[in-house]
Amino acid sequence: MEYKLGDLKSSEQLIKDLYIELRKRVNLWADITKQTPQARMGYVGQHLTSVVTGFPGGKSGARGYDIILNYSPLEYGEIKTCYRVDQLGTCNNCNSVVSSIEKSCSVCNSTNIKRNDDSKWLISIKDEQDLKKCFLPKYYYFVLFEYENIHDKNNLNIQASIWQVDSQNIGFKYCLIDYYYNIKGTAPLNIWPYQLKFHLFNPQLIYRSIIKEDDSIDTQIFPGVERDYQFSFPTLKNFYRSKNLTDVALKHLTDAFCINHSNSITRVELIDRIEQYRNYNSIEDERFINTLAEGIYLPLISRFI
Repeated sequence: MEYKLGDLKSSEQLIKDLYIELRKRVNLWADITKQTPQARMGYVGQHLTSVVTGFPGGKSGARGYDIILNYSPLEYGEIKTCYRVDQLGTCNNCNSVVSSIEKSCSVCNSTNIKRNDDSKWLISIKDEQDLKKCFLPKYYYFVLFEYENIHDKNNLNIQASIWQVDSQNIGFKYCLIDYYYNIKGTAPLNIWPYQLKFHLFNPQLIYRSIIKEDDSIDTQIFPGVERDYQFSFPTLKNFYRSKNLTDVALKHLTDAFCINHSNSITRVELIDRIEQYRNYNSIEDERFINTLAEGIYLPLISRFI
């Protein structure tokens, strides 16, 4: 078989060679040495993104261009990989550390295990030059490896996804500006999958596959192949407790879309009213997301833009 960029079969073979077989071997030795079963999955994310998009890398790992979209004029992308599969867990009975490959606690033999899935994408911004450089890539590709259902002990299927984000997207730009001027300490910017902040990037899901326990691969989404799943902005109710979803942001939405409501309306009722208006008028995701991002971030960053 001839492997090539932009080919579905090549993407599946890449997962078999660089993910399934590698993970098998690393897990075998991790069981013996008790060392971490992770194996620099970030680089596998780069390989996979090149095959899925059809664009080559810049032949560099930590430095250089992750993916070359065009040579003249130069256009490139940045790839961020989040790997949630082999995180350490905890025994709920004795609080001992439990490896991802262990189905019971090695100390007390309990199967009452808490599996962690709190890994996130990181964007490092040390100074204003770094901040400016963040907007130079044309696209960001956010790669995620996770369990299909971490709460189902009988389902060990792994889900691999890639989202494409335009670096000039309002939510992305405003988020980075807010982080640098209002939040930044010594830690990089943390981006958690599926949280409100990530949704404000208006991410486009371009790839998804399910890696099954028998090592077979079910590719559900691939560029150029008809999709059976759409990743869209969810209901605001999902983010009711989010600190970013402020009353100021909600007011900005109602003002921008001229949504009538009484002053005595509760927060829950207001969110319902916004969702009803959004659905009834078929507001496009991009317009809704940009308006929400403006309401969240502009009060915080207008003096820095």
